[in-house]
Amino acid sequence: HFNSRRRVMRAALPAIVLMFAAATASAEKYDGVVVTFDKPAEEVHKAAVDALTVVGVETKKDEALLVEGKRKNKMGAFVGSGGEVLSVALTSVDASKTQARVRTTKTMLGRAGQKVWDQQVIDEMNKTLGTSAATAPATN
Repeated sequence: HFNSRRRVMRAALPAIVLMFAAATASAEKYDGVVVTFDKPAEEVHKAAVDALTVVGVETKKDEALLVEGKRKNKMGAFVGSGGEVLSVALTSVDASKTQARVRTTKTMLGRAGQKVWDQQVIDEMNKTLGTSAATAPATN
């Protein structure tokens, strides 16, 4: 009985490893959404901080051109929902135009209950800035 259980585990292990690798690879391919605001970097930075706070992010890094943090893990319909890492990276195009790359990274723990928060962050930034910036998928 013990040997048959061990054989089943050995047979299932490669499939589990492949599923884990595929999930990791697909998560790393996603590079977020790029938005251009007709506002200076300082204003867009403040809007990014506010937007992340509204969607439940605890800020871990707050630099002039990068705001990053993590949503709290919660127990709910999906075990381990929450826990996503969100970032907003800014690039000053000129004195009155700023590009923002908004990106949600799902963590391995609780992946099933996690979601991408990029659009909600952009919507909140638009509210704060009084704009309706267009979005485009990020390219490397």
